[in-house]
Amino acid sequence: MVHIKKVEIFGFKSFGFKNTTIDFEPGLISISGPNGSGKSNILDAIIFALGENRPKVMRADKLRSLIHDIEGAARHGPKMARASVHFDNSDRAIPVESDSVQITREMDGKGENIYYLNKKKTQRSHILDLLDVANAGLHPINNVQQGTVTRISEFSGEEKRQVIEDLVGLSYFDEKKTESEKQLHAADQRLEIAMAKMGEVKKQIDNLEEERNLKLRHDFIEKEVARLNAIDAASKMKSIKTDKISKEQTLDELESESTKFGEDLTVVKKETDELETKKSAFMKEVNEFNQAKASIDSELSAAKRKFDEADSSIATKKKRILYIESRFPEIKNEVEQVQQSRGSIESEISQQKESIDATNVKKKKIKDELRVMDEHLEKVASEQAHAASQKHEVDQKIKKLTGTSHDAQLALKKFVSEHKELEIKISENTRKNDDVQNDQTNLESSRQKLESVILNHKATILELQSRISEYYSKRLKFEKDIDDLSEILDKSNKAATHYETKIKVVKGAMHEDYTVAKLKEDAEQLGIMGLVYETISWDKQYERAVMATSSVWIKAIVVRDFTTLINIVEFANQKKLPKLKIIPLDAIPKFKLDPPKMNGVIGILSDHVQCDSKFTPIKKFLFGNSLKIAIFQSLNLFQYFINYV
Repeated sequence: MVHIKKVEIFGFKSFGFKNTTIDFEPGLISISGPNGSGKSNILDAIIFALGENRPKVMRADKLRSLIHDIEGAARHGPKMARASVHFDNSDRAIPVESDSVQITREMDGKGENIYYLNKKKTQRSHILDLLDVANAGLHPINNVQQGTVTRISEFSGEEKRQVIEDLVGLSYFDEKKTESEKQLHAADQRLEIAMAKMGEVKKQIDNLEEERNLKLRHDFIEKEVARLNAIDAASKMKSIKTDKISKEQTLDELESESTKFGEDLTVVKKETDELETKKSAFMKEVNEFNQAKASIDSELSAAKRKFDEADSSIATKKKRILYIESRFPEIKNEVEQVQQSRGSIESEISQQKESIDATNVKKKKIKDELRVMDEHLEKVASEQAHAASQKHEVDQKIKKLTGTSHDAQLALKKFVSEHKELEIKISENTRKNDDVQNDQTNLESSRQKLESVILNHKATILELQSRISEYYSKRLKFEKDIDDLSEILDKSNKAATHYETKIKVVKGAMHEDYTVAKLKEDAEQLGIMGLVYETISWDKQYERAVMATSSVWIKAIVVRDFTTLINIVEFANQKKLPKLKIIPLDAIPKFKLDPPKMNGVIGILSDHVQCDSKFTPIKKFLFGNSLKIAIFQSLNLFQYFINYV
């Protein structure tokens, strides 16, 4: 029978922040002590560890009040409450393959809870399911509160029977039974209502089917009307198209004539352009002649200017000679007066003669230049006569071009008259086209009338669609009711499968433990040296690190060599045993980890695990590659263990 072997309490109610261990032996246990010493708190710690969440059952106003000195400041660091209950499971009443089952619950200062099963984190629901299988859960028969026995002794026979049934759990099952019967009855009622609603829905669906058939018939008639209207419109459109084609042919003929006249016009324009080019070339020659004439005129004016300058200088010199001749008598008088200085005067006279001779030479030279200028003027005059003859020829050509231009203008006027005739024909064709457009507008008005008829039919269709949508919404409502009933049935099916999943979970947890238990029955014959957790031990402060590092291999079987491993595997296959982990000692490699030299690294985790010398390879294999690291945070020391490769 399952019974409690040991209870460990830390920081729970009157128990301070230190580990308190209470051992229990099989049989009746009595705890005595003065009032307020914490006797009832032991029972509260047990039901707290087993998952009790009602504070009033544990005589507290809220769960956080269960933590020792929650509002005080006696403890530096985080405050927490922890309670562990160790069960004797040698008869495997609890479906866990272990002779001892440890259930631990921790609650921090924020009221958050963590559950552990054999030092592995788990869920509260899993623990409650395992305890229910062993009939060791939070039932009134397992947890009799203070004053319950006294109240029972004062009850009548019927009340005692009721209380005993409550303690045994019969009333609990009766309540579950009545509740299930009520749920089944309610489900039957809802099913009957759903069936009735389904009948109504079927009637509504039949009505909708009739309306749908009417709607399809209306759509067919509407399509036929549209088809006949389309045929009528197509025949009218065909006659209009024939008229349009004939008119387009006449229009094409007129356009071809217009293009012909356009080609003639382009020919005339080309001839006009050729005359214009000839005229521009002739004008270019005239401009060159004018430029040459202008250059000759400029040279002639320059020569004339030089001639005028020379003529003016000759005139001035003649005047000077006349002045000199006029002064001759005076000079003679002066000569007579200055006969005494005749030598000097003669020298001056000789000088004057020389100057007169030089003047005569210059005069002769100027006369030669005037003769050259006259010859040049005669040459310019001959060039002017030649230019005048060329100008006369140009004028003759201009007269000829003017006559050609006059002929072109006559041809242009003739073309303009023909163009006006074409415009008159085009206007007549435009008038005919307007008649065609009027016919099209008449057809458009008839089309609008048809569209109005179609709109009336569409309004009728919309009304039918609205009625169909209303019936469709009603149908959706009925379908929703049916879905609700289906959901109720699904919930009942889920409730039935819930217990099946619980059983599967328990079986899954038992597979490996069941295999180990079967193999340990023939341990000596098979050469099994033990399990990993049986061959090693560790300090309490490193328990979490050890469990975190070796959680996969903690239940593995230890054998001496690889041959033994093969024999055990063959035996397990013969017995059809599932889930098996085996570690052969001779197959474990020898290695040594040198911890890195860095701040916070304390050492290797394997140094804090104890075992027999023959199991040292197991210790090295599981913990030889894990470092122990110390980290200071918020003035509290925490130890973490990490795998280091």
